Amino acid sequence: MITSALIDSFMNVNMDTVDRSKLADISTLEFDNTLPKEKRPAYVLERLKNPLCFRCGEVGIKLEFDDNAPPIQEVLTNFMIRKKSGL
Repeated sequence: MITSALIDSFMNVNMDTVDRSKLADISTLEFDNTLPKEKRPAYVLERLKNPLCFRCGEVGIKLEFDDNAPPIQEVLTNFMIRKKSGL
């Protein structure tokens, strides 16, 4: 079960001091598309351990969110529009 304490522990990882070799490598994560959609988050959480802090190869990645930022859908849509128009 995901608790606020668990979410806090996810968010409080310090990328300057974390042993990156102990982070889950997302490049090796294989999604099981046969799972029902409601079971997929648990599947990913089980494999990543921390869905906000992981690595891709040797690169450490920490996701952070700003409450005042625009929704990710808006950011990605604007990015795709700019790419399509050549900007």
